[in-house]
Amino acid sequence: MKISRLKTKIVFSAFFLSGSLISCGHSNSPEGVAEEFLFRYFIELNQRGALELSTGLATDKLNKEIELTQNIRMLPNLDLAQHKPFLDYELVNKQSRSENSVTFFYDVTIENKNGEDYKRELILTTVDMDGDWKVNNFDTFLK
Repeated sequence: MKISRLKTKIVFSAFFLSGSLISCGHSNSPEGVAEEFLFRYFIELNQRGALELSTGLATDKLNKEIELTQNIRMLPNLDLAQHKPFLDYELVNKQSRSENSVTFFYDVTIENKNGEDYKRELILTTVDMDGDWKVNNFDTFLK
């Protein structure tokens, strides 16, 4: 029953987010950029897509991940869809550090293809870069 609930949430989230993206792109707000980053990074497993929404330390982390996974991603028979986990996340807190910085705290449950759950806390900070919101840093922690 849990897998069905997670599948439903992911399918609904993917449908909702893709519809939003088609109509107007991600919202240029702290929340919009945080959600889009989370979607690209965790659900799509798309570090390069997340890179477009990043600056500072987040950019450094993503570039390092891209470098480390480059050879694996170039494998001819690699099908990332087979490796994508089911993901459920919930925003549990939001703190405005200043008018130009907002930090989001998420509870994340990742379920792999074997049905194993992994609980994580995600902390994601957004900053206003001259009117363009970007993810400045992100970290995940075991829960």
